[in-house]
Amino acid sequence: MDRAGRGIPVGRGGDPIAKKPTPAAAGALASAVALLLLGTGAAPAGSHRPHDLHITYGNLAVEGATAVYQIRVFRDDLVAALAGHAGESLLDMAASPEVDAIFLDYMEAHVRIRADGVLLEPALLASGEDELDREPVWWYRVQYRADAPVRQLSMVNTVLFELFDDQRNILRVVHFPGEARRTYYFAPGEDSIHVSFPLQ
Repeated sequence: MDRAGRGIPVGRGGDPIAKKPTPAAAGALASAVALLLLGTGAAPAGSHRPHDLHITYGNLAVEGATAVYQIRVFRDDLVAALAGHAGESLLDMAASPEVDAIFLDYMEAHVRIRADGVLLEPALLASGEDELDREPVWWYRVQYRADAPVRQLSMVNTVLFELFDDQRNILRVVHFPGEARRTYYFAPGEDSIHVSFPLQ
């Protein structure tokens, strides 16, 4: 985004199909995030092809003291990032405890969310495979909880910046219950945002 807080429009899309159910603790907020997701359909096996676009799409739903972040990443980019982060070969993505642990560690290194100045810890809710413009992507849904309703939120997002100089990360923030929303844009050199609630 520009520093005046104007959003940048993002592409159209719908909901992916989760392979695992959202835990009850996520409640209605996680369901709302699912309704905001970009992209449709499940990725068919063996459909991978190279892509030139280096971009991620995310949604951050905030209600009270809870924030739920969902990110969608091209599968081959995510495999490369997680393998580089873990310092080992990652043969394929999977909704497994081993890959989930590597992803959460990567998230803590590249996505930092603070609520009223306090750094929040991520907790994985769900993950799955999807498709964007006929290319396989992987999505993760992560929950953050503060001690009190969030008034000021800051986010640093450097996902895949270590791989691509032209990486761009788009984020849509939605504040509930009013569903006010704003879209932000992260790029190398512009990797942080500050948001005040309620959104104006």
